[in-house]
Amino acid sequence: MKNTKINILLSKCDATTPLSDDLAARVDSPSVGNEIITYCEETPLSSDDEYRAALKKIEGLFDAIPNTAEGSELEKWISLVESYENEHFPM
Repeated sequence: MKNTKINILLSKCDATTPLSDDLAARVDSPSVGNEIITYCEETPLSSDDEYRAALKKIEGLFDAIPNTAEGSELEKWISLVESYENEHFPM
């Protein structure tokens, strides 16, 4: 595992620490429908809203360096968008 900033931060985390009450309330709160979707290989983009959110995610990661966590995340989002475009906007 590379010594990236995220890996350093994660190595210092204690996953057994209980969540604070306010954070637990946020985690357990219902979705409002405006959340950015997270990448899941088994779940393709299924709506125009998810497609637009994915494009925004790509825009934010556009300068990511290849072979980093951000670069890998960018590649995954691009793959999801390409699949959606191939299905919904065939050439």
